[in-house]
Amino acid sequence: MAMTPFAPGAVDSRRNADMFVQMRKQGADLERQLTTGRRADSYGELGIKRGQALDLRGRVSGLESWQQGINSADTRLKMMLKSIEGLDKIANDTKAISALPASRVIPGANPQEQMLAQANLQGAIDFLNAEFGGRSLFAGRAHDEKPVANYNAIMEGVTARIATRAAADDVAGTGHLAVSRTGATVEIADTDPAGFTIAGASSSGGSITPADGPPASFTVTQSPAVGERINLTLDLPDGTSREVSLIAETTAGPGQFVTGGSLAQVAENIETAMQDALESEASTALTAASALLASQEYFDDPDNWYNGSDPADPDQARSTATLRIDETQTVGIGAQANEDGFRELLSQLAALSATDFSDGSTPRLEAMMSRVRDNLTPQGGEQSIAQIGMELGVAASTMSEAAERHKATQVMVQNELGEIEDTNTEETVTKLMTLQTRLQASYQTTSLLSQLSLVNFL
Repeated sequence: MAMTPFAPGAVDSRRNADMFVQMRKQGADLERQLTTGRRADSYGELGIKRGQALDLRGRVSGLESWQQGINSADTRLKMMLKSIEGLDKIANDTKAISALPASRVIPGANPQEQMLAQANLQGAIDFLNAEFGGRSLFAGRAHDEKPVANYNAIMEGVTARIATRAAADDVAGTGHLAVSRTGATVEIADTDPAGFTIAGASSSGGSITPADGPPASFTVTQSPAVGERINLTLDLPDGTSREVSLIAETTAGPGQFVTGGSLAQVAENIETAMQDALESEASTALTAASALLASQEYFDDPDNWYNGSDPADPDQARSTATLRIDETQTVGIGAQANEDGFRELLSQLAALSATDFSDGSTPRLEAMMSRVRDNLTPQGGEQSIAQIGMELGVAASTMSEAAERHKATQVMVQNELGEIEDTNTEETVTKLMTLQTRLQASYQTTSLLSQLSLVNFL
């Protein structure tokens, strides 16, 4: 084993050399900190604070991830709410127009209300087929599908369904009610479950005796006075009711029967007037009710028109797209075009768009518009378009609150992390200057000692 020669002062020289190397390393590290602003280049160099720094970094990463998700979903929600706002406006405009007197229907032409409904139906379809980033907004989980069939396909389907239902309800006749007379008694028989259903019969005087039946009947016991009235209450397929009233008059007219003459003659006049009244009701109120019910039946079957996910469970639409915005909090931001509020609007617009008004029947248009207005006014417990918008608006508000909370938390975490990872510039400069002073003094001392000899000493 080789022995290192020993000379007086060798230990001190080595110590000085090691000290210079260490001080130069410290100086280089301080210069690096001053340049990068970081205390260390790796977590290992942070020592006992390494674990705390890693935990804080994890929190920052989580906060940034939630913020990123919220920002993306916020843009998506804004587009959804814009579409819902447009759909709600269509519904409100349609209700407002339905409350106005119907325009005069010209034979062979479409009434103004129908043309507007057709344009609104196309607009509603476009709103529900809206996309963001190539993903459908109202298709539930089926992001790559347009949820609503195109306008032409829907019109073709609804028109066919209306025609089938109209034939079944006998809208071209008397709604499956058969009027007959035996002597002084007029009977109205319900011959089919479809069409009209007789709900009751009544009269305003004592000259005619009503019977609810079945069949319903009116028996003339004496010649009625002018102004006496008989009433036949009818239930329609859409759940509404109508009352057919005939008034005794000296001359015949719509809704009137001629009084005077024998009891059998009066009954015959009632029979004729009732037949005419039922045909009129069938071509107006029953036609409107039948068309609206046919359209509702079409849209009740999602296979006819809906291409999104979860067709059988639209009540759970929000859960088709959920977003975690915090450790313990999620929000539902999904929507489906077949939700009740959307489906009802499409159904009403399609029925109005597809109903035939070519014969110039203004009363039929009036009957249709009054029902459309009522159907677009949600009853207790029924979902509205505004309610869907409110639910998504609450989700947007919850996301906004979480985003603000995350921003504040991130600032605090970053500050805490900065105290561990970041260097204090003033403190670093002071340390560096102190080190440079020490290093310079050490160099000077070493230089003086190196020049010291016995000759110089003497």
